[in-house]
Amino acid sequence: MTEVGDVAAVLDAARAKSEGILQTLRSVATESPSLTADIVIGVNGSVARREATSGSDVDLFFLTLDGDLLAAKSAQDEYRAKLIEKGIKMPAHGGVFANPLRTTQLTATIGGEDDTNTYITRRMLYLLEGEWVANESGFNDLRSQLIARYITEDLDDKKIVRFFLNDVIRYWRTICVDFENKTADETKPRAIRLVKLRLSRMLLYVAGIAAARQTVDCNAAVKREKLATLLALPPLERLEKIHGADKMSEVQALYATFLAALDDAEIRSQLELPGAKGVDTEEFKQLCEVARKFKVELLTLLGMDAGGDPLMEALLL
Repeated sequence: MTEVGDVAAVLDAARAKSEGILQTLRSVATESPSLTADIVIGVNGSVARREATSGSDVDLFFLTLDGDLLAAKSAQDEYRAKLIEKGIKMPAHGGVFANPLRTTQLTATIGGEDDTNTYITRRMLYLLEGEWVANESGFNDLRSQLIARYITEDLDDKKIVRFFLNDVIRYWRTICVDFENKTADETKPRAIRLVKLRLSRMLLYVAGIAAARQTVDCNAAVKREKLATLLALPPLERLEKIHGADKMSEVQALYATFLAALDDAEIRSQLELPGAKGVDTEEFKQLCEVARKFKVELLTLLGMDAGGDPLMEALLL
């Protein structure tokens, strides 16, 4: 595990790298005339969480307020080309963020047959880790609209924000199930995906639960305001704001160990080996132990005794 004196250095370096990338993204956006006021650009992933490492790419997403998807796609292609010229690493082609969405597709499609993996993934990542790149006011307005869908005016003060909480849980279970599908092919890397699932993805999930807990005993307006304020923070900072620095020290130390490993080209190359080859490496085994301790610390934050009924723990994490 990362030594106490080095934890801040690792986390600060990741934050500084992320802020540098964000500055470039925003600067290029201001110089792009095709990015009109009806387009919102955001970023997810390690950059949004302020934990970028040398292997990080930039998970951008485009949304359109007026619904003109063709114009948004053209602006997206132009913008990404400019970023590539600046040396910004784009993710592989395809995936849930490949094409722009109308903002109404996020706010209107919650539950039901039309709420596909694409929609729940984009909606949850928007809320749980998203950061604005262009059109900050449009980005924040959409967050407020989404939160208002989850928290209606008639929600009783004593009640938890169960609609939001259930969607966070559903997203967590979705990515856990999808992990098995995505790694069934032995030619694909399993180790690095599993490490990320047990650390960065689990952190995102718990930070969402923790934010929901803070809305108890508040009226609907305050519930919405608290949730919006907390979700605007990166997950690690969100948990520190809720639980305090002292309770977060072990969580941060373990997470710094994870980030330092991802930032080490040699370790990352071992984790990216296909199938069982990556899982059999010493690097993966060491990070599995980090992940095990990380889970114990997160359970402690949530008020669950470590070493309890494994089924009950699995129902949560």
